[in-house]
Amino acid sequence: MPQDSATVAVRRRTDASDRRLVPGRRIISRILAALEFVGEFVNVTARGLVPGNWRRTMRKEFGFYLYQVGVRGLPAVVVAAILVGIGLIVQLIYWLGFTGMEERVGEFVVLALVRQIAPVGTVLIIIGRSGSVLVDEIGQLTRSGHMRQLASHGIDPTDFITIPRAFAIAAAAFLLSNIFLHTALWSGYLAAEVAGLAKSSPLEFITEVVGIMSLDDHLLLIVKPLLTGYIVGYLSIWFGSRVGPGPHGVRRALPKAFVTSLITTFGIGGLITALL
Repeated sequence: MPQDSATVAVRRRTDASDRRLVPGRRIISRILAALEFVGEFVNVTARGLVPGNWRRTMRKEFGFYLYQVGVRGLPAVVVAAILVGIGLIVQLIYWLGFTGMEERVGEFVVLALVRQIAPVGTVLIIIGRSGSVLVDEIGQLTRSGHMRQLASHGIDPTDFITIPRAFAIAAAAFLLSNIFLHTALWSGYLAAEVAGLAKSSPLEFITEVVGIMSLDDHLLLIVKPLLTGYIVGYLSIWFGSRVGPGPHGVRRALPKAFVTSLITTFGIGGLITALL
């Protein structure tokens, strides 16, 4: 039955108003998702910081995942640190010596290696090596219904899975960043010594670098890897626990978790550097 022009006009206006409401609903849903993320993040962090909450099963999971991320990730960190140390330290010693500013080698090492490359580079290695594996692991547990089975047996997945893994990645990031720093320093100095560029002894070189480091630099070496490592671990678990249905759910979650972890690492790293 044909419709009059007035009815058609009213329907068009209704459709247009519905289309205008869609962006608003998307914004509201994203705000709610962000608030949910912040609320769960604060809850998990608060529960993990209470020593009495760490039962034997949680400590066992923490130790296992610390081994998986920290110990098994050590070769990749050492190789990257050697390459960075040789490239950075040798270039600094050569060019600063060429311009007559040999006394500022330690200052540039602290600015570049201590404050930026060592903590951020270590977390980037963890993202590439362990973050994607964690997203896949949690995603498979979610799709298989293992999370629901744990809850049905009275085991909180947050205590058994989220807290130990997130804190293990934070501890691994802290330990590996310090190993990265010392490996890069010594490998860079040895390369400069072999090239005939080093004009000081190893002890004098290390003493110069450590002597230039302020209290803020030492705090940064603790705070930046711990915080960024913890957030990267939590983000991987967050995306893995919210994979979409179907066989491609984990595959879609991986790039989102990877990009979000990268942006978060650089953002938090820059903020901590600015504050300290």
